[in-house]
Amino acid sequence: MTIRGVLFDFAGTLFSAEPRFDDLAGVTDADGNELTPEGFGELVRAVIAPTTHFASDEEEFAHAWQNRDLDPVLHRKAFVEAIRRTGLTAGEHATVLYERMIDTASWRPFPDVPEVFAALAAQDVPIAVVSNIAFDIRPAFTAAGIDQYVTEYVLSYEHGVVKPDRRIFEIALKAIGVDAEEALMVGDSRRADGGALALGMKFSLVPATRPAERPTALRDALAEHGLH
Repeated sequence: MTIRGVLFDFAGTLFSAEPRFDDLAGVTDADGNELTPEGFGELVRAVIAPTTHFASDEEEFAHAWQNRDLDPVLHRKAFVEAIRRTGLTAGEHATVLYERMIDTASWRPFPDVPEVFAALAAQDVPIAVVSNIAFDIRPAFTAAGIDQYVTEYVLSYEHGVVKPDRRIFEIALKAIGVDAEEALMVGDSRRADGGALALGMKFSLVPATRPAERPTALRDALAEHGLH
């Protein structure tokens, strides 16, 4: 069946955390060396990776982590502590790094995003961005000059539901006016993004790696489903 609409995850799928050097001034890694943008990217990937799970006997942190993408306050509490627990930076810098993480100026699109979005628009294929997140990511798309291609943003904290719950995909499908059987979900988490399969959608998994390691992953994912 022809794909008539595409849903994309945000972090690790469309955008990667890449702050400027001056945004990290005074911040050090666990060895006391100045944290580089590459080191920051590694840290963010460590805490948002699809396989990441911070087990804890601490009820307050466990609650925050479980519900982090539904409430900005819990998101802050969960990720500040998660950043500390990675061991990739000095603990006292966790709050500063969290602020950098939720600053959309720190996020850059993967290399093939502009090309892919423009190609879909040229084919009149609507795009929805479906993200488990607790801060507004729209400014990142505006800054990258690609916001005009996005029909709808479906963010978990705005709708009170997270992937893989089928309801968040249903919200996105309704917004772009496409049936599940004619839609493709693209993301880096088989568990969360793969929840789209339960509705009868197609699903493409892209690797959660550095941008340089997957320059054509999105383009390839679409090509597998007849979109060029």
